[in-house]
Amino acid sequence: MKLARTINATDAALSAVPPIEALPRPSRVPLSLPQQRLWFLSQRKGGSKADLIYVGLRLRGELDEAALQSALNGLMARHEVLRTTFGVEDGEPFQRIGPAGIGLPLKRHDLTAAADVEAALAELMSLEGQAVFDLEAGPLIRTRLARLAEDDHLLLIIMHRMVSDGRSREILICELGELYGAAREGRADRLRPLPVQYADYAIWQRGRLAGELFQRHSEYWLRMLHGTPAVLDLPTDLPRPAQWDYSGSYVEFVLHERLSAQLKELSQRHGTTLFVTLLAGWALVLARLSGQNEMVIGTPRANRTRSEIEGLIGCFVRTLALRIDLSGNPTLETLLERANAAAPGAQDDQDLPFEQAVELIDPPHKPEVILTWQNNPGESVELPGLELEYVHVGDRVAQHDLALNLSQVGEAICGRLIYPTSLFERSTVERFVSYLQQALSQMAADPGQRVWSVPFLSGEKRRFAVESNPTEDASPQDRWVHDLLGAQAEPDPKAIAVVYKDQCLSDGELMARATAAPLVCPPQAPPANSAPLPDTTVMNFIEGPRVVTEGELQASSIMRYHVTNSYRDQITNSGYYEQLKHIVEPSFQEFESPGNLDTSGELDNTVFPGFQHKYAQTGLVMATDRCASYCRYCLRKRLVGKDSDEIAADFAQIGQYIRGHPEITNVLITGGDPLVLSTAKLDKMLDHLLPIRHLDSIRFGTKTLAYQPKRFEDPALPALFKRIDEAGKAAVIVTHFDHIGEISVEAEHNVRSLRAQGVQFLNQTVLLAKVNDNPEILAATFAKCHQMGIRPYYLFQARPVKGASHFQVSLRRGIEIARGINQRLSGIQKTFKYIMSHNTGKIEVLDLGADGRIYMRYHQNKSPEKIGEIFSRPHLEGACWLDDLPEG
Repeated sequence: MKLARTINATDAALSAVPPIEALPRPSRVPLSLPQQRLWFLSQRKGGSKADLIYVGLRLRGELDEAALQSALNGLMARHEVLRTTFGVEDGEPFQRIGPAGIGLPLKRHDLTAAADVEAALAELMSLEGQAVFDLEAGPLIRTRLARLAEDDHLLLIIMHRMVSDGRSREILICELGELYGAAREGRADRLRPLPVQYADYAIWQRGRLAGELFQRHSEYWLRMLHGTPAVLDLPTDLPRPAQWDYSGSYVEFVLHERLSAQLKELSQRHGTTLFVTLLAGWALVLARLSGQNEMVIGTPRANRTRSEIEGLIGCFVRTLALRIDLSGNPTLETLLERANAAAPGAQDDQDLPFEQAVELIDPPHKPEVILTWQNNPGESVELPGLELEYVHVGDRVAQHDLALNLSQVGEAICGRLIYPTSLFERSTVERFVSYLQQALSQMAADPGQRVWSVPFLSGEKRRFAVESNPTEDASPQDRWVHDLLGAQAEPDPKAIAVVYKDQCLSDGELMARATAAPLVCPPQAPPANSAPLPDTTVMNFIEGPRVVTEGELQASSIMRYHVTNSYRDQITNSGYYEQLKHIVEPSFQEFESPGNLDTSGELDNTVFPGFQHKYAQTGLVMATDRCASYCRYCLRKRLVGKDSDEIAADFAQIGQYIRGHPEITNVLITGGDPLVLSTAKLDKMLDHLLPIRHLDSIRFGTKTLAYQPKRFEDPALPALFKRIDEAGKAAVIVTHFDHIGEISVEAEHNVRSLRAQGVQFLNQTVLLAKVNDNPEILAATFAKCHQMGIRPYYLFQARPVKGASHFQVSLRRGIEIARGINQRLSGIQKTFKYIMSHNTGKIEVLDLGADGRIYMRYHQNKSPEKIGEIFSRPHLEGACWLDDLPEG
């Protein structure tokens, strides 16, 4: 069924829109309606970080500061609004426009001498974000240039919302690139002349929204908002503060391409837009969270419908109010129809800003939730001679209870749910995101379902409903999800609601379980020869099950996180202790979490003790079992059958094997960490490797740069790397920086010093739950590596190991993280692949299809002809490891 689109009839005399022209101006130029709203708010509450528009650009390369200053001055001359301040006469504000030659001062900061450059930069950005603007004195734009290294700068531009908006930020960056290039090359810029200025728009808008047209628009908003609840009663973790401080955070997510395609098909089938479909899904989530069947959702509009203002910087954005009605328990299809009917009407009457209209209502209505949709991300910008990277500045500002930002990137829909930290915990907002994904999936799968009966529990919450007693130990948001079960219209007590651990629970059984004593999973049966004692648990090792005590977990080699004091101090002062503490503070309770023993099959590839030929072109020399890092429990001892601290490897035999296999072009010395060995021992290994002609590189896999940076004070190390170079081979260090907090100033110094000696660097990062399962952290880590001259090349799927399964990350989440990283990195930085290990080689994870299969590619393999081949197999939700990945 096609949805009918209702368009408001408009009298022809009212709909005739005059052009925007650069006409003679009055002595006092009025404010536009959005400016007037912002001005009155500023008088009432003063300035805040919510009033700011941020631009952060990391500039790597040879920066021409004179050309940059010229470009900034050119922007000021081109756009009157950037040199506008605001005066008051007879109680009415007006625009005061400065001269075209006023220029824009560029304040410079040299941070190269700082002990921690990145920390000094973060402090600078924080201070700049807190500084307020004086609307009367101006200027309402300021710039800062921080010098981090000779070829590394950060340009920070901050504007007040009175003179800018989101689209203006894109225009500014684009024009800055052209003006910089023109100044650098000594030519005229290629920017088109602006037909009008923002002041002309403000005068035009004031003239148009007067009299009968203003009355018509006002009447529309009054009708639209009449009878709507003044407050959307969302369940919060914390009481609402007396004064809003705008401190926020966000949760990012990606709807996989198949679901995105299904939503587009659903929209086309029902004659609506993808925005309306997403709006309906968001309304469903909000209704189920609040228990309300009517709500107002705000949606910002760029409001650049006139060609005259397309290229202007200025305050144009407006918030439209969309009233969504879910009364009568409609079907999802009907909800889609109602959302479709709400959107066009609001857009027809968008000239009068919603913020202006709410003042006409008593009590005033303010949307607590916002939905932003962007289907045309801004074009890429280049600054000649520079590698440009966008820096997320000001992303942690929350102006509403919830702000959902959605955009289309490629074929997938990406999202960010922004929330105030004064109201919500991150885990709660993550659940809100999962509800949205489920709501949209249900809409695509069966639009005939009724809104209050849609299954609405994530796998995590299903597990909660079975295992815990919500009335005793659940957080407020958990109890709310439990209530949602009861909110279903006429639930069928025999219908299957939950499948958990091969146990089916009907609606009736689930409700009974939810109010009964908590269930406890039966403990794993121990082997016959070892009965579990108090404070013990059974772990599965390669050699079989074994009872392990809490004392062994905390102190013995079975599960000891051996971390040096210097590393503990480092992470304490890194600013990331809350994530990194999971590496150094093991918990006995983690034995109870899911996970299986690492079955990557290292043993199957052992040619003889101390050497593996797992990949066609790579030989793995297992030089030692000793390691100083958290991956002490990498099972190398058990995999190679040794109990000593070092591998008893026969390097003469290893050399002979490699000579007989000319396909081996590189050797990776690993297994623990070879750099915990003395340089003299490493030199002896090289005696057998360097004479082999077909070896191109000698690689050292090490975590010591993060954990034991003093290791690189050994004066013999440079000679070792020089020896490799003189043998005609590349010396490569494969670092293991899993988190930007591990990259200390000392580590960066060592990397740069070694690079100056000709050593090459690669980085492989292990994906670890609670530690770095955040695309923002990983993108920052990879960007920092690139800055130092390290090329990230692997993001490794974390391995689920009993007793260390707190590091477990699902494949689905891993794919989302990998996408999120790529969205934050510039093209030149996208050098990593999302990899998991297998006994046949390394496998690149590509995507999770709508058919429930995980799609992969052979990246390295025993059989060279397989490399590059794509294959798939069924995906098991929640598992991040499959016993036998290759299928076909």
